[in-house]
Amino acid sequence: MTHKIDHRKLGLPSDQRMALLVNLQRQFIRHGYVRTTLGRAKETQRLVEKLITLTKLEDGLEARRRARKILVGHSSSSALSKSLQGQLAGKTPGEKTEMLAARSLINGEDLVKHLFDVVGPRYKDRNGGYTRLTKIGPRRGDAAPCAVLEPVSFAFFT
Repeated sequence: MTHKIDHRKLGLPSDQRMALLVNLQRQFIRHGYVRTTLGRAKETQRLVEKLITLTKLEDGLEARRRARKILVGHSSSSALSKSLQGQLAGKTPGEKTEMLAARSLINGEDLVKHLFDVVGPRYKDRNGGYTRLTKIGPRRGDAAPCAVLEPVSFAFFT
């Protein structure tokens, strides 16, 4: 019987499992989708929906700290190259976020800001069910069942 089972173990030790799930959550917030195995996608869906609900319920310091605990980890923002810093000079904050998102360089505090300013407000009128899990068939090589986790709204970054 599977009574009182809180989460999937995914065949990993707890520290590796938590690192994997944190990285999958970051990837979902950064890119807007995750392509992975079915078990990992189901567990990631559970955690991402909690993050989005956190942004809807309270947009205060405590909510940002709780999201930061998950999304930032030990480092703050990534170091940007000098050429990229030159390209970002003189841009508005929205343009900077677009450029960083296009290059998959949203990390750290920028990721928390993106979650609260872009992702959270998109679902203010929706009561749960922010993500969709689509099975895409077996993975080539080991035939593991794969799935894509994506947001329900199609215009995720715009």
